[in-house]
Amino acid sequence: MVFFSVMATIPLMLKMILFEEKKYMSNPYDEKHIGAIKFFVFMFLGMVGAYTLFFVMLPESSVSNLFSIQIETINQINTDISKTITGKYIGDLFSIILINNLKVMVFALLFSFIYGSGAIFILTWNASVISVAIGSLIRKMIYVAGSATGSVSVTGYFGAITTGLSRYLLHGIPEIGAYFVAGLAGGLISIATIKYQMNDSNFSKIMRDVLFLVFISVLLIVLSAIVEVSISPMIA
Repeated sequence: MVFFSVMATIPLMLKMILFEEKKYMSNPYDEKHIGAIKFFVFMFLGMVGAYTLFFVMLPESSVSNLFSIQIETINQINTDISKTITGKYIGDLFSIILINNLKVMVFALLFSFIYGSGAIFILTWNASVISVAIGSLIRKMIYVAGSATGSVSVTGYFGAITTGLSRYLLHGIPEIGAYFVAGLAGGLISIATIKYQMNDSNFSKIMRDVLFLVFISVLLIVLSAIVEVSISPMIA
């Protein structure tokens, strides 16, 4: 599932990176890749929406089979976090989440630099994992509502969906946005390395842009970690 999604999006990723490089070289002060970031965020939301829909609508047996790796990953993450934060404070949890997300950001940058569009695998995989987390919460809330009343109303369905999306996308969008920005930066480094010499002024221009994108990516990672620790747990 993730493989076919990645294969479908690789041409889009490559074209977007090439387009952004040409646009930046013609006008370095034009929008600072706002269009590309919007494109990537909406693509991610589309993936999350599709995966979550399948997870919620398909029978339990099909879900367990199709999303077995994602379910196992989430269970492992929850186990590791529980072991790590036992007896620790919010600040420790913030540090753990921040460091982990920064590592993923670096991998997104390196994968995109080495493979051109390699970051799309990390982003698609994260979309599938987040979708399973959202879908699990939605299914659980629908089950609880159904057990309490004997049936689930339309309001109950919408309430479960809204809660599930809000809890994870609130910090998930800036977090994944940071990975997209890092992936774009890695792709630009790859293009600059291929097209220009290191002493070329165009190479220097692109590297300045890359540093700006990495800075934005780090800021988004910090923001998402703050939201994940302080706000997301309150949504239940």
